[in-house]
Amino acid sequence: MPAPDPTCFAPTERAAVEEIRRQFAVLSNHEIPGVLNAVPVISMVLNRCRQVVFGNRKFADAIGVADIREALGKRPGEAFRCVHAASAPGGCGTGEFCVHCGAVRSILLGLAGRENIQECNINREDGGKIEALDLRVSSSPLAFDAEKFIIFSITDVSHEHRRRSLERIFFHDMLNTVGGLQGLMEFLVEEVPEDLRPDAQLIHRAMAHLTDEITYQKQLLAAETNELETNFSTLRSCDMLEVVEATFQNSEQAKGKRIKVRDACSQATFDSDPVLLRRVLGNMVKNALEATSPGGVVRLGCRPGETWVEFWVQNDAVIPKSVRMRIFNRSFSTKGLGRGLGTYSIKLLTERYLGGAVDFSSTHEDGTVFRVRLPLGG
Repeated sequence: MPAPDPTCFAPTERAAVEEIRRQFAVLSNHEIPGVLNAVPVISMVLNRCRQVVFGNRKFADAIGVADIREALGKRPGEAFRCVHAASAPGGCGTGEFCVHCGAVRSILLGLAGRENIQECNINREDGGKIEALDLRVSSSPLAFDAEKFIIFSITDVSHEHRRRSLERIFFHDMLNTVGGLQGLMEFLVEEVPEDLRPDAQLIHRAMAHLTDEITYQKQLLAAETNELETNFSTLRSCDMLEVVEATFQNSEQAKGKRIKVRDACSQATFDSDPVLLRRVLGNMVKNALEATSPGGVVRLGCRPGETWVEFWVQNDAVIPKSVRMRIFNRSFSTKGLGRGLGTYSIKLLTERYLGGAVDFSSTHEDGTVFRVRLPLGG
C-alpha cells in the first residue's frame, strides 16, 4: 500500500471511484435530492473523505456544471476552483493555507458529529480571473444506511460584507466631516457680527442635529448586526426624563405643542446605558409629538418597582387596531416609505441591549401610552 500524501491539516485519504458512484446511487434513490433541491442555498453531501457524493441544483449552477456527476469525488475547494486547492499533493484541505480555511474547519467539525457555522474567505479562479468570495458555511452530520455523511451548505455573503465595510467607512468619514463643521460653527457663533449670530446659532444647531442623526443610524445598524457595545452606568430616572424633555422641548416636532414631565415621578436609581436609553426615550417622545395635534400635550413619567423602573410617554391620539398589530415591525410606518424605524428601534435597543421590555396601549380613554421597563440592576 503506498504511503499517504503529506498533509498540513486534514487527512488526505480519498474514497475509490467505485465507492463514490455507489454512494451517489444510494443517495439519489432517496428523498435527499428532493429536499436539497428545495433548499435555496448551495448544498452538497460529503462523505467521510470530504468528497462530494451529491449536490443540489444550486451547487451545480455555482460550479458551472450541467450534471452533478461531473463534480463527484471532488472536495468543495476543488469543485469551486479555490486557488489553493492544488497547492499540496493531497488536494483540498491538506495545504498550509487550508489550516486557516473556515470551510475545512467546518467540514471536520461536521464529520466529528458537531453542527456548526463558520466564515470562509476564498479566492477562486473564474475564467482566467481571480474572484474573492466571502462565504458563510455550515456542516450538519447525516447518518444514512450506517454510513456517516455531512450536509455542507454555502451562502455567499460577499455583498453583505462589502456593504458593511462601506457603511463603516461612510459613517467614519461623515462623522469626521460633520464634526469638523460643527466645531467651526461653534467658533463662528462667537465671532460673527451680532446681527448674524441668530443665523449662525441656527446652523450650529442643525449641524448638531445632523451629527446626532448620523450617530443614531450608525448605532441602529450596529444593533441589528449584534456589533453594538453597551456602557452601563448608574442613572437616576428623573434626571433622564429632564434630559429628554430639554432635548425635545424646542425641537421642530414640538412646535406648537408642549412636553410635560409628570410632577409626581418617584426617583429611582438603576443601571443602564445612558446613550441608548436616551435614544429609546427620545424615539418615544418623537413619535408621540408627531402623533399630537397643534396645541396638544405629550406627557412623560416614570415609576419604580421592587426590581424595575418603568418609563412611559403618553399622548392623546389613538392608534387604529390595524396599525397596532404591526407597530414594532421593521420599516412599518403610517408616515410613508422610508420611515418606520422608530418603534422598531425602541424594541430592539431595549430588549436586546438594555435587558428590558417594551409594551404599549392605545384607548379612547387614555390615549396612547408607550412603556419601557428596565431592571434596576442593569
